[in-house]
Amino acid sequence: MEVHQLRYFVAAAECANITRAADRCHVAQPSLSQQLRKLENYLGVKLFDRMGRGIAITDAGRALLPRARRILAEIRDTEANLRRETADFCGTLIVGAIPTMAPYLLPPALKKLRAASPDCEFSVREDLTENLVEALADNEIDCALLSTPLQEEFLDVQILAEEELLIAVPASHPAASRSKLSLSDLRGQPTVSLEEMHCLGRQIQGFCSARHLARRVVCRTTQLSTILELVSLGVGISMVPEMAAAADRAGHCRYLRLRPHKPMRQIAVAWRQGRTRPSAATRFVEIVAGNLRDGKHGLSNGQAKTN
Repeated sequence: MEVHQLRYFVAAAECANITRAADRCHVAQPSLSQQLRKLENYLGVKLFDRMGRGIAITDAGRALLPRARRILAEIRDTEANLRRETADFCGTLIVGAIPTMAPYLLPPALKKLRAASPDCEFSVREDLTENLVEALADNEIDCALLSTPLQEEFLDVQILAEEELLIAVPASHPAASRSKLSLSDLRGQPTVSLEEMHCLGRQIQGFCSARHLARRVVCRTTQLSTILELVSLGVGISMVPEMAAAADRAGHCRYLRLRPHKPMRQIAVAWRQGRTRPSAATRFVEIVAGNLRDGKHGLSNGQAKTN
């Protein structure tokens, strides 16, 4: 049984005439008649009595008619709802983000998406790069906010922005009133470091190693918020992303730029190749990219934050 056969059947039953039913369905009369016979053969019953120019519906046809109308109505509703949900970014969005980006990029973007698509359900997975890449490979998440490099061939990677890494010092630090530091200013300084399980921790270590900057690490931790608290208490200095500095409202740290060297990281979104991108995920990425362009996370604003 095929959907178009049910449409032809309903048209024939309502028109009580094959010619008018064919005109209504925009098909040739022989084609419509052939499909009605196929439907009768499939069901094993006679749906119409052919009577000269007209037709008369049988008991079997009368039994089928309300069911056929209901099936066609459900199909129309399914088509309409599918188009509406796609256009309105409905459904479920499952997005991943590394912990050094998630607290700063996700909330404002999801707030905007929620305002535009109140029926959309969000699920956030905050995890390390390796785990998010695996989740993308297994189609467990729609996309992920990560930092480069990302070498996996099954990923489509789009660079959204670049972010400068700043030197966080306590407000009481002798250099707190300055706007920038040099590498020589960092040598010998007690340092609070992000664990290298984070890609940001590895990026910072790579930057320092490439410039032969031996750090005196006095504490390692896995959370940026803990790092900033330790810096504010004078335990040591640290290198942190600009978005973390922009989000710091406590006022106990100062954030200085490193010159002439300028440590940077890229903010990227990764997709699984071959998957159709959900409209909600596409819109989410557009919002994140727009926020980054507008400097709403303190990126590329040309000034270090000096609380």
